[in-house]
Amino acid sequence: MTNPANPSELSEAALALDRELRRFEELAGQAAKVKLNSEKSLERATEALTRAAESQDRIHAHVQQLVAAVAAARQKQEADAAALMARAEQIAARRKEFADVLQRMAGLGEMAKAIQNALREGAPGLDDVQGPMQRIADEAAAILRDAQEKDMEDVARQADVLRQQVLAARNKIGLLAGKPQT
Repeated sequence: MTNPANPSELSEAALALDRELRRFEELAGQAAKVKLNSEKSLERATEALTRAAESQDRIHAHVQQLVAAVAAARQKQEADAAALMARAEQIAARRKEFADVLQRMAGLGEMAKAIQNALREGAPGLDDVQGPMQRIADEAAAILRDAQEKDMEDVARQADVLRQQVLAARNKIGLLAGKPQT
């Protein structure tokens, strides 16, 4: 990011060109105003023309500097745009990774909901829900590992909390059924 206190090469070149154009305009005005009625005035007019010609040379040099500065600015902008596009692709890929893992988490939520409904309806045997609960806990552990490998801290935390909650509930059901779980 550029600092406003430190003008860019482009603005410096544009300002230098602007200053020299104003100087040239002033010199051209002076040359036009000089009366050509004496040798001294002809000398002043010639001197003004010489200074204007020198200014014209400086204008040409400033135009070249400005063109170079515009080209450099364009190259930098193109490089920045390419870096931005690469970052956009990284973000899109990362969003897809998150969406995939979150979709797996949503699937666990659906499985948990099915177990909850079975318990409400009075499942024929508590053993019938312990197996699916273990599968949810195992999948939550797999999601936890994947999320940790992919540096998805919040998803890893959610998967771990879900795994712990499901295992705790499964153990309570096991106690109710008279079979402690290890």
